Amino acid sequence: MIDLFHKQLSNSDIQWLKENGNIEKIASGDVLIEQGRSPDYLYLVISGKLSGSISQNQGGRLGRVFAALEEDQDLEAEISSFNPGEVIGKISALEITPGIMTVKARQNSDLLAISSAKLQEKIADDFGFAARFYRGIATLLSERWRQLVQHFLRQQKGQIPPLEDVPLIFGELSDSDVDWMLGAGRLIQISAGEVLIRNGQQIENLDIILQGVMAVLVKEEQPNRLFSVFGLLENDEQPDGLLEQEIIRLYRGEIVGEAIAIDKPTSTSTLTALENSILLRISEQQLLVKLQQDVGTASRFYRVVCLLLAGRLQGLISRLGYGKGRYQIGQSLDLETAYEDEIDLDIMDNLTLGGARFDWMLKRLKVS
Repeated sequence: MIDLFHKQLSNSDIQWLKENGNIEKIASGDVLIEQGRSPDYLYLVISGKLSGSISQNQGGRLGRVFAALEEDQDLEAEISSFNPGEVIGKISALEITPGIMTVKARQNSDLLAISSAKLQEKIADDFGFAARFYRGIATLLSERWRQLVQHFLRQQKGQIPPLEDVPLIFGELSDSDVDWMLGAGRLIQISAGEVLIRNGQQIENLDIILQGVMAVLVKEEQPNRLFSVFGLLENDEQPDGLLEQEIIRLYRGEIVGEAIAIDKPTSTSTLTALENSILLRISEQQLLVKLQQDVGTASRFYRVVCLLLAGRLQGLISRLGYGKGRYQIGQSLDLETAYEDEIDLDIMDNLTLGGARFDWMLKRLKVS
């Protein structure tokens, strides 16, 4: 994935990162980010290799007892690796690497460390930089999602919890962004049981779920990915004989088809309506033209995509049997620890604003 992030940036973007970052050398075996700790820097891997692992032991002695009962003596599992070109860390409530993950060097590694505060200032001042930066991060997160889904399927862990705090997505957009969506989009009604898109098909639209529930189904990838695409020509259901597994359900406020804006036009999943649903549909051409012409909208849209993907990654990792520690009554709070059930103060205002903005959208469209 060495070029996924880098190729989205301009020469001036790269120069700014170099001028405002510092090279950090991490020895093999050293921990860069501890599980549950929120880093103050964003890291770009220059050389070497790091790994991301998650611990199932979140409950002290009791946690170890349950792990033993489950015959899981290895309380830590490595689920990700980070090679040159990867980005690690957090910026402004966006966990590029989930906070429940410990990141450790597997080889002697060089990282470019950029202050999250300084980066946030640059993003606020330069919409063009912000759009390119968030598009690059979204591309990375999309690939991490695809890889982790395959790991998830092999574990046979069932469904991923639905994304929480969906109104936050609309809190990240401006009134003019939402107004443009209302003007560019058209309402689509999907009947229960109807397939919105199949695995391997071309993605042609961005859809926002206004009402209803969609199921996302995936299956293990084949060595030859073209087979799953052209196999649809002969058998419209399961061309390779593998059953699809439902891993997540999408509810109102979720965005479907965001991959059209990040160089992934082919669907890696099948989406089916579980009940009669109403979508706001924006065509690929309309969306891409808008993102090219309006860097402000582009910066906010790509950040929304990043938040969606980061939220789904968090849910997927939690469903694998791992997660952030929950606060227990009587427990002493650690100010540097991120708890699973705490609300980030930085995004509370966006939750309120996003909920109001989504309700306004529904009223404009006369969707109850």
